[in-house]
Amino acid sequence: MTDDAMEEPNSRPQTFGEKLNRLFEVLHPADRKPLSTREVAARVKEQGGSISPAYISELRNGVKTNPGLDHVIQLANAFGVSPGYFTDPEVAERVDQELDRVAARHRDSRLMELAERTASLDDADRAALTALVEDYLRKRRGQQ
Repeated sequence: MTDDAMEEPNSRPQTFGEKLNRLFEVLHPADRKPLSTREVAARVKEQGGSISPAYISELRNGVKTNPGLDHVIQLANAFGVSPGYFTDPEVAERVDQELDRVAARHRDSRLMELAERTASLDDADRAALTALVEDYLRKRRGQQ
């Protein structure tokens, strides 16, 4: 699942790990990479909880699948979502819709940044960039 496309309701994350991964993928500032498990563990600690980065990784990878209520609440709070995201299908759908909007804003932000950077190039550099993109697209489509 990527944050570059709106999710269809039938492709929504189902497991705890999938839902947690979606939070990691989407809920970060648009101008930086997703949070690390250490950063999320630190957020939990700052809010008075305790969870190890290793346990978060196990949850994300499906090694552990049934966290206790305290950990569910702590992780939800670390991302600023309702704990119901992990347990209630109606809450999960509302949160996923909001995550879709955040992912779209991230995508739009990256496109604007690319446009601004491209606009700052001189004519020769813009022409070279255009040629590179066109060559890439031809190769991608198998039109080498």
